Amino acid sequence: MLPTLRLTLVFVLATASGACAQQPAPAPQPVWVNLSSGVYHCPGTEHYGSTRNGEYLPETAAIDSGYRANGGRYCSAALAAQYDGTLGVIAPPPVPLPDAGPPTPTTGLTACVVSKIRDGDTIECRDGGAVRLIGIDSPERDQAPFGAMATDGLLALISLRDTIQLSSDKEARDQYGRLLGYLWRDGVSVNFLMIRQGWAVALEYYPNTSYAGWFRAAEALAEQQKRGLWEINGFQCRPSKHRAGLC
Repeated sequence: MLPTLRLTLVFVLATASGACAQQPAPAPQPVWVNLSSGVYHCPGTEHYGSTRNGEYLPETAAIDSGYRANGGRYCSAALAAQYDGTLGVIAPPPVPLPDAGPPTPTTGLTACVVSKIRDGDTIECRDGGAVRLIGIDSPERDQAPFGAMATDGLLALISLRDTIQLSSDKEARDQYGRLLGYLWRDGVSVNFLMIRQGWAVALEYYPNTSYAGWFRAAEALAEQQKRGLWEINGFQCRPSKHRAGLC
């Protein structure tokens, strides 16, 4: 090969390589914000772009507007490192713990299509209205940031439009007219997991105490192992004491 031709080829290849290296990285896809629930979903996930009342936003804009990542897990790895490190946000465990709690009842179950998740211990069923989870108590919304984190913990276990099973105890409704229920998904007690993973504490309201022993044991283990909100003293003021104005 002639020297001039060789130099020309080297120059062309070097120029092409430099051009490739200088190309900007593609912008990340926007997230889908569910304006009803206040939760946003990542590209490629089940509910991305599928809810009725929603809009697309850059993830940073969604966070700045107060929207929460579904299940507490950010779409961008860079954002996860930034926010988990500076705000102390704890991503709920992606899978249930091995000790899944009491067995699913064989009778008395009704289907519930989840239409809304109000907070860490209250949901709404499409055909049944509000359901207060029996035997658990999660931080209130004004107990920031613990209330939002408990809601994210529940969103890690169930999602909008999921069909789950609902069972009752001695009383069907509470003083506010809400259904009282135990939630079951894939044979697992959601109530138990909320306590076991550290997003709620046990709360007994007689006579609805069928699983009180399970829930007390779950709370003791969660506190001992510093799970969920226990790791950041999220239950220093228990929700019941907060409602009573004691702390």
